[in-house]
Amino acid sequence: MRRLLLALFLAGTVAHAERVVFTMLTAPTCPVLASAPEQSKDFGFQTVLFRNDAEKPLQSLYLTVTFYTAKTRDREEIVDSGHVYLNLGPGEMKRIDVFLGRIEALMQKMKSIREEVAWAKLFVSGAEFTDGSRWEMDKPPEGVPVQEISPK
Repeated sequence: MRRLLLALFLAGTVAHAERVVFTMLTAPTCPVLASAPEQSKDFGFQTVLFRNDAEKPLQSLYLTVTFYTAKTRDREEIVDSGHVYLNLGPGEMKRIDVFLGRIEALMQKMKSIREEVAWAKLFVSGAEFTDGSRWEMDKPPEGVPVQEISPK
């Protein structure tokens, strides 16, 4: 009987456990594909696989991590960022340590706002090429309302 009660207690605890979902986004115009993130005990984004889709060699990338919940999805908050150096020729792929998205800090943030689920999203916000040119993520035009589509 005690085992049954313990099992039910643990199942209830796990069902209400707080968690951060680590996800990624690649802008359609981005010359780099970021994929296959690996998590460690400390970082939600320990390493990321990058592929250069541009026709010229990459020198470095600017990365950004945002945080949001179901209630704040239209107001993502920047919680981490980084600048990584890499020499990546056209079509080449490389896994790089990025050390972004501190799990402990994100869990504390989630608890402070009393949410059970939150998302941390990593994206490439800028890229520098060896010829000195740059790519930066397009920002949505200011003052243009975003219309939500509701399911029928």
